Amino acid sequence: MTVCTDNTEEYDRMYQSVYKPLARFLYSHPDFKFSFSFTGPQLLYYKKKRNEFLTIIKELVERNQVEILGGGFYAPVLPLLFPVDRNTQIDMLSTEIRQTVGKRPRGITMFADIWDSSLVNNLQTCGIEYTLLDSNSIPENKRNFLYNIMHDLGKTVEIFPYYNEFIPSTETTPELFEKAIIKAVEKVEKQDDYFQITPDKIVVLSMNYETLSQLIEVKWFEKYADYLKEQQQSRIKTGIIDEYRKAQNIKIPAYIPTAMTRMLDDWCGYLVRNRNKSTFPNTVYNFMEIYPACRNLYNRITYLTILINQYKNDKMRKKAAREKLLEAQSGNALLCTFNGPYTNTRHRQNAYRSLITAEKFLNDDGKFTETISRYDYTNDGLNEYICRMQNYFAYISLLGGAVQELDVMKNCGNYADNLSRVFEYEGCEDGYTRGILVDHLFNEEQLTRYINGEAAGDGVFSRIYYKEIKFSASRKELLLVAEAEYKPTHQNVSLRKKYLLNSSGLAVQYILKNESSKPLKLKLAVESNFADVNFENALINYFNVEVIEKEQVQVLDSKKSTKELNDAEKLKQVEAIRLTDGIKGVSFGFEPNEKCEYFYMPIVFHRPDYYTNKLTTTAATFVSTMIWDIDIESGKETEKTVNFTITSVKKSKN
Repeated sequence: MTVCTDNTEEYDRMYQSVYKPLARFLYSHPDFKFSFSFTGPQLLYYKKKRNEFLTIIKELVERNQVEILGGGFYAPVLPLLFPVDRNTQIDMLSTEIRQTVGKRPRGITMFADIWDSSLVNNLQTCGIEYTLLDSNSIPENKRNFLYNIMHDLGKTVEIFPYYNEFIPSTETTPELFEKAIIKAVEKVEKQDDYFQITPDKIVVLSMNYETLSQLIEVKWFEKYADYLKEQQQSRIKTGIIDEYRKAQNIKIPAYIPTAMTRMLDDWCGYLVRNRNKSTFPNTVYNFMEIYPACRNLYNRITYLTILINQYKNDKMRKKAAREKLLEAQSGNALLCTFNGPYTNTRHRQNAYRSLITAEKFLNDDGKFTETISRYDYTNDGLNEYICRMQNYFAYISLLGGAVQELDVMKNCGNYADNLSRVFEYEGCEDGYTRGILVDHLFNEEQLTRYINGEAAGDGVFSRIYYKEIKFSASRKELLLVAEAEYKPTHQNVSLRKKYLLNSSGLAVQYILKNESSKPLKLKLAVESNFADVNFENALINYFNVEVIEKEQVQVLDSKKSTKELNDAEKLKQVEAIRLTDGIKGVSFGFEPNEKCEYFYMPIVFHRPDYYTNKLTTTAATFVSTMIWDIDIESGKETEKTVNFTITSVKKSKN
C-alpha cells in the first residue's frame, strides 16, 4: 500500500491523525507492510518537530517492513520542468530520504500522476528504477496485475499501476475487500499468458490523507491484520514494491506517452465553459489552457528558469535564486489537486512570491539594468512586452493592450492574477480577460449595466488584439493601435495606446479617433483589476480606497460597490485614486490628466468543490475604473493620459 501525502500546510494535524497511529500499528504488526511518500518540506518538518516518528520509520525501513518512495523535493510537475530542474528536484528528495532513513529510494511517485515519456531518461539518470501511475493510464490489455516496463531512446523504467477502485471504505469488511481483489485477479488470469510463469500478482493501492484518516479512525487496518492472521490460506499478503520486484522479474512491455490523474482529467471537461472538447486524451497542457491562472504561473516559472540559467554574474546569487525557483515549482501551486484547480489561490501567490524573491537575488547584484523587451512570453505565437524594473515585473499583452501580470518586488505577489466571471457561477459573463488598464467603449445603457455589475456587452477594445506601431527598448516606450467597429451604431473607431515605463510605474496615453462619418458620443472606460494576493481560507482582504474629488480626500467603503454614489451623481469629478494593500504595504495610484467619473467594485469568485460540487469562495478581485464622456466629431480625435504609480507605504497591523 502507498501513502501519498501532498498537503504541505497541516503537517502536525496529519501526524496526529494519520502518521502517529499508523506508525504505532506497523510497529506492533511486523507482518503488515506499507510504502510511504513524503515531500521534502514535509520530511524537514518532521525531522525538526517529530523526530521520534522518523526514528520509528527508520527502524521499520531497516527491517524491510516500510519503503520510502522518492519524487520531486517540492512536489513539482516534473514533465513541465527543464531537464536540469527535474534531476535536481529528484536528487534533492532522494538525498534527504537517504540521510533520514539510511536508504535511498528506488521508486518514485509523480505529482497528480502527470507523466511524459521524456522522464524515462531523467529517472534513469537519477538512479530511479520505477514509478507509480494510475492504472487508467496503462493500456487496458496491459493491466495484468503485474508491472510494466517502458523504454524510450534505449533507456527503460518500470511502471507499477495502482488500482484505487479496490481501496476500502470504512464500511468495507476485510472479507469483502479480499473477495473483490481475488475476483478481479482471477478474471484476468483466465486470459493471462503469464499465469504459469509468474502466478504472484501485485495490487498497489494509493491512499490519500483523507482516506487513511477515516480507515484509521475505525481501526480498519487492525481488523484486516487480524483477518489475515486467521486466514492461513489467503491468497493476499501485504508487501512493499521493491520486495516484489526482487521476487518477480516478469514485466509487461508498455509505452505510455503521457498521463495525468483522473481528477485533473475530469476537471478538463468539468467546466461548461470548456467548449474545446476532444476525443483525444487530455494532457497537463490542455488543463492549463482551460485554467489560465495555472498557465500564467507556468509561464512565469519558465521565464525565471531561463533568466537564472543565463545569469553569469554571481554564483552565490544564482544558487540562491535557483533554490527559490525550485520552491516555486510546487504542483500544489501550479495545478492543485486537493479540491480542484480553483482552490490554489494561496499556493499560487506563494509561488509568485518565491519567484519574486528569486528575481530579486539576481537584480540586487549592482549590475541590474531596467529593461523592456519583446518576445513570445506566453507561447501563443504573439509577442508580449516584458518590463523588468527595479520595483516591479510586468508584461503587456496585445490582447486588450493591457497589463496581464504585475509582480511587485516587495514580495507581494502577482496583482494581475485575476479570474473572469463565468455565468454558471457568478450569474454573468465577462467575455474578456481581466487585467490592468483594460479599455472599454460603452453607451449610457451599457455603462449602467456595467456599474450594476452585469455583463455590459461589447466593450470593443477589451476584446480585440492591438497591433504594434512602435517599440523602443532604449526609451522604454511602446505604441499600440486598435481599430474596430462600435457595433450598436456601426461606427469605426481607432485607439492609439502609448506606454512609457519607469521605475515606479508607467504613463499611458490614449488617443481615440472617430473614423466614422458621424459624431461619436460614448463613454471611454479604463478598467484596472487587482487580485487579492493575501487571499487565504476564503477570507477576503479588501484594499483601502481613497479618491480626491474637488480637492477633498474621500475614503470609500471597499467592501461594496460605488454604485449608490454613481447613481447619486457623485464621484463625477475625481482627480486622483489610490488603492492600498495595507497587509503588503504597497499602494497603487492613478492620476488622469482630466477629471473622470470613478467606479469601484469588489468581485468575489465562487467555484465548485471537486468532491461536493458546492460553490466555495476561491478568489477575489478589485475593479477600479475611470470613465470619461467622449464626444468626437467625424475625423477628429481626443486624448487622455493616466499616470500609474506603485509606492511603498507603512504596513497595517493585523
